[in-house]
Formats: sequence, C-alpha cells, structure tokens
Amino acid sequence: MLAKLINKIPRDWLVFMYMHMPFTRLKNALVYWAQHKFLVAVLGTFTNDAGEVLLLKHVYRKQPWGIPGGWMELEQPEAALRREVREETGLEVQVTSLARARFGQKPNRVDLIFTGRVIPGTFQPSSEISDICYCRVGEWPEGLPAHQKTLIQELLK
Repeated sequence: MLAKLINKIPRDWLVFMYMHMPFTRLKNALVYWAQHKFLVAVLGTFTNDAGEVLLLKHVYRKQPWGIPGGWMELEQPEAALRREVREETGLEVQVTSLARARFGQKPNRVDLIFTGRVIPGTFQPSSEISDICYCRVGEWPEGLPAHQKTLIQELLK
C-alpha cells in the first residue's frame, strides 16, 4: 500500500526529499517500506562422479521429485544452498557456478540456480526429504515436474 502511494510521487521530488530529510533512520525505513518485497531461493543441479543428477523426493509435493533447493536466510547464496542440502539430506555439495537467475511469482521471488557436484557421502532422510536418487539426463523418475526436466537438460548441455 505504502509502495503504491510513494510511487505516485514524482521521482525528482522523492530524491529531493531524501537528500534534505534529516532523520536517517526514518528515511531508510521509508525507503524499505516503499520497496516491493520478494524471497530469494537457491537451487542446484548437482552431479556425482558418474555424471548422474541428484534428485530429492520431497514429502510435501504432489510431484515429489526435484532438484535440491530452499530459501536463503541472511547468508551468501552458495552457503545457503550448501546448508539446505546438508539439512535436508546430510550430503555435502560443492557449488561451482551460478548458472541462471530468474524471477518467479507465487510467492514473488528470485531464483538463483547453481551447478556443482555431490561430495560422496551417506544420505540421511529428513522431515522434508524421504529419499534421493541419481539418474542420467532423460532417465527421470516418475513425478519429476516437466519444468525441472527442461531446466536440468538446459544447464547440463
């Protein structure tokens, strides 16, 4: 609501008011409240030494299989992705590169999609992940969403 109101004020006026308003904390609060909010998700396409893709079986999804990922907390994106994989599976991963960033909705978010490799280890189920599998590109388990199949294929070309 406040964002819509503030965005009706001409940009030049906003800059002038910001430059001349004496209360720094109030200025920063108004800037924060006027901005659109979104979440940041970190996702990863990880392969093992055989080149197979790591997929996780999520207990809360209708199509349960998918690539690892989760929401960022106040941390670096790569650290967030390593933390999510460790919390959900007990596995360690090496993040090698940022492959893509995209905007999504429901909820409003920015997805940071990385590639990397799985460090050999033992899977430990969690409250979110009941199983894992490694599969070759194109040999997908039943229940992997089509958009994730396409994403994996594009990233691993």
